[in-house]
Amino acid sequence: MTTNLKAKSPGQFDFGLTDAQEKHARILHGDSIVIDLLSQHAGGSNIFNSYPEELQIEFNNKMRSAVGFNGLTDAEMWPYEMARDGKSNLIRDWYLSSGLTCGTYGIGVHDGNDPLSIKLDLVNKIFDELPWLRRVTTAEEIRKAKRDGLLALYAHWQPLAPAPRDLGALDAAYAKGLRSFMLTYNLMDNIGVGCTERVDAGLSMFGINVVKHCNDIGMIVDVSHCGHLTTMDACRFSTKPVNANHTAACGLHPHARGKSDDALRAIAATNGVIGVVTVPPFLTADASPTINHMLDHIDYISELVGARHVAIGTDWPMQVPLNVLEATLGLETKSIGFREQDRLDLSARLAGYEDCRDLRNITRGLVKRGYSDEHVRGILGENALRVFAAVCG
Repeated sequence: MTTNLKAKSPGQFDFGLTDAQEKHARILHGDSIVIDLLSQHAGGSNIFNSYPEELQIEFNNKMRSAVGFNGLTDAEMWPYEMARDGKSNLIRDWYLSSGLTCGTYGIGVHDGNDPLSIKLDLVNKIFDELPWLRRVTTAEEIRKAKRDGLLALYAHWQPLAPAPRDLGALDAAYAKGLRSFMLTYNLMDNIGVGCTERVDAGLSMFGINVVKHCNDIGMIVDVSHCGHLTTMDACRFSTKPVNANHTAACGLHPHARGKSDDALRAIAATNGVIGVVTVPPFLTADASPTINHMLDHIDYISELVGARHVAIGTDWPMQVPLNVLEATLGLETKSIGFREQDRLDLSARLAGYEDCRDLRNITRGLVKRGYSDEHVRGILGENALRVFAAVCG
């Protein structure tokens, strides 16, 4: 089920809803807890073109020497800096208009030698200087942010640099606020094997200890980029719910970043959730991808394991202009394990999901497809909250 019709404005993709359905979806979205388990901030590349010209010039001057992941982080954080410095509240306005209750930020698991993690520790302080934003660690704190009309952010970590063979690094990150840890990125490391590695040996002995330690301290175990056997091992050894917070269904579209039916069933059996991405090549080979392709994966996973195990983990697009994205992440994709056959296209976007304001399209699409209000609320956020409560409190 696809359509080539594009939205006239944010959150208005043409699903062909009736006026009554539009009203129902608007109320349902506004009343619901909406959690993006892997958000890439608010604006995609769109937000940068929406600032006054003088601020765009300031940004472009700053980005002239942007390189690597540090340059990527500088671009992502710039809209927050504009809000902190009183120059523009555009990012706040976009977040609040989206209906998002809780997104993500990063806290690294490291031994003090990872430059990206060290930089994040410094830049994360900006979040505490924004009165409309609240960092959270529990399900109740997320609900309270919704009641207070604030944006919540919870900390998740994707180990682009392998986590050290030291459980104390997890404890240190937990103390800073980390509550969700992805066991591997794409390649093999001390813990296990990623999804684009040549072989898959599952979890190492240390990896099993990491899973058990996460269970003990109240850290969500995530397997989004993990290989199949590593995913299955995590579900086997964890005594708490396991998430794949940003993935898709291989049974619908074969891709290394998706999960097999067996893996989806294993995650659901732990009472975890599967967050569905909005990354076009992970969802479809269609040359004109739309939000309907993302909704197709929600349908598939819901039918396979039940809607109570489905969530949202968009992961795309990143809050970075395309030229900066190509000059930073574009030079690093091979080093972090993406291969030619993974078809990672930094310019690809789903029609109907180009920034956080399009979160409303997910609700509207679910209403169009006949999901019950209970299931819509679950997919939007209540399912993820169930995992937060079970693991983090």
